[in-house]
Amino acid sequence: MLTHRGFSAWITSNNEEVPEYLVAVDEKAHCVSCWIPGTEGQTFTVYWSDNDGKVDTCTFITLDGMVVPGRFLLGNGTSKRSGVRTSETTERPFMFRKVEDPASGSSSSKEAGMITLKVKRIKRLLDRPANSIRSIPDTILGKRKAGELCVGFGQEYRVQDRSPSTWAVIPYDQDVPGATKPRTFVSFVFRYRSREFLESQGIAPPVDEKRPPPPPKALPPAKRMASLPPHALSQPELSLEPPLKKPRLMPQTTLPFPTSARRPSAELRRTASWTATQHTTGGYEGEAQFFLPRNFTMPAITSIRPPGSGTSTESPDTGTDDSTEETISRYL
Repeated sequence: MLTHRGFSAWITSNNEEVPEYLVAVDEKAHCVSCWIPGTEGQTFTVYWSDNDGKVDTCTFITLDGMVVPGRFLLGNGTSKRSGVRTSETTERPFMFRKVEDPASGSSSSKEAGMITLKVKRIKRLLDRPANSIRSIPDTILGKRKAGELCVGFGQEYRVQDRSPSTWAVIPYDQDVPGATKPRTFVSFVFRYRSREFLESQGIAPPVDEKRPPPPPKALPPAKRMASLPPHALSQPELSLEPPLKKPRLMPQTTLPFPTSARRPSAELRRTASWTATQHTTGGYEGEAQFFLPRNFTMPAITSIRPPGSGTSTESPDTGTDDSTEETISRYL
C-alpha cells in the first residue's frame, strides 16, 4: 500500500494485494512510485482511499496512457475501479496480457507499462450530463516487444446502470489565478512487469528463496544480589536419576500360638500369666508383711527345754512349775 499526503492506493489481483518493490517518493512532484509483478491472464482492481481529508476529490486512472474515469470521494472513504465502461450497462475488467505481435505497438507512449492514479481536490457545483463513453483502442499503446506484459481487458460483463448525470467541478485550491481545471494533488504510479523480469533485475526476491531464521535473542546477564555471596547464586544442576525410595516399614504381626505344642503345666501357666505388682511411692515400711492378731492365744506347752538345760520333771497334777513360766515369758 502506497500512502502520501493523506491518501493511499494499492492494487489487488486474485483476491490478494499485489506486493510492491522499490517504493520511491518524489516530494516535489507529490508522486509515489513502485514496481509490482503481473501475471498473464489475471484481472486486477485499483483501490484508493481518502484518510479523512475532509475535501471532495475526483480520481482518474491511466492504463498505459489510456485515461479511465474514476470516482468521487466526499472527504473520506474508499473507492475502487476494476474495469472500463463499454456501454450504459456493461463493463470489461482490467487484465494483464502478453504482447503477441511487436508491430502492434508502433505508437509511442511514455506511460507504457504503468498504472497511474491521480487524485484532484475539487469543489462540486451543479449537476451536468454524464460524459460520453469512449471506445477501447484496438492497438497496444507504446512500443513493446513480443512476450512483454501489457494491460488488456477481459470478457464483457453486466454491471449497474451508469448514472445519467455527474457534477460540474472547479479547483479547490485557488493558488493559480484563473485556473478552470483542478491540478493533481497526489499521484501513485505502479510500474508493472512480469515476476521473472523483476527477479532477473534484482527488483524482487526469488519466490523460492528462504529467509534465514532470525538469530536467537541473547539473554540478559543475571543480576547479582548484594545480600548473597557469589557461590550461593549458582543454580544446582538438575539430576536425571530418580530419587531413592525410603524402605517401607512392615507392620509387626503376632504369630499364632502353636497348637501342636504340649500344653504347659498349671505352674507354668500361672507363671506366664503372673504380672509383677509395682509398689507405689508413699507406702509405709512394713506394708505387705504378715502379723499375728493381738487376741491370739498361745496353746499350752507341756514341755520346753531351754538350750543348755538338763532334764526336768513335770508334775501332771500341778501343770507347770515356776521355771517354766519364766521361760515362756521370755519368748513372748
